[in-house]
Amino acid sequence: MEDLLYPKIIIKKFKAIKNLAEKNNYEKIIEPINDILIYFKDLYANNVIDNRENEVNIKESRAEIIAYYLSRFDHYDLFPSLNQNQAFDKIANTINVKKTTLRILRDRYDSKITKIKMKESPYLKIRKGINVPLSKKEKAIFEYYKNKKRTEILKDVIQIFKSYKRGI
Repeated sequence: MEDLLYPKIIIKKFKAIKNLAEKNNYEKIIEPINDILIYFKDLYANNVIDNRENEVNIKESRAEIIAYYLSRFDHYDLFPSLNQNQAFDKIANTINVKKTTLRILRDRYDSKITKIKMKESPYLKIRKGINVPLSKKEKAIFEYYKNKKRTEILKDVIQIFKSYKRGI
């Protein structure tokens, strides 16, 4: 199963086996090898395998998803009675990350979210953020959520908080 993540390597291995079989006249195994090659080429061509790395895995990306939400919508929806510092304390304690880590993650999204925020509402606070390239995981989260509505993203954020209460 682990090799499924590396279709190019598998295809090369089977081509080498096929070439060896052809040289040694092992005709009985050439057809099954061709079938396997076609299967993996189809998987690779249809991005069935490659798309897995671009999916947003909520369980592994909790802090990044919350940071994205905080960058795009601020903390008011989550904790309307708390100021920003108190909200960061509460979130960081809930999801077991350092408050500064959460702030840095939020700041990394800030410079990328400005255009989205301006479309949604000119009244939302625009932060300059840290203008650095996003990691693969952060890019995947950004791409996944950029066209989603506040309520859709909030649902995932609430799901993250609930998972911590259940001890997941």
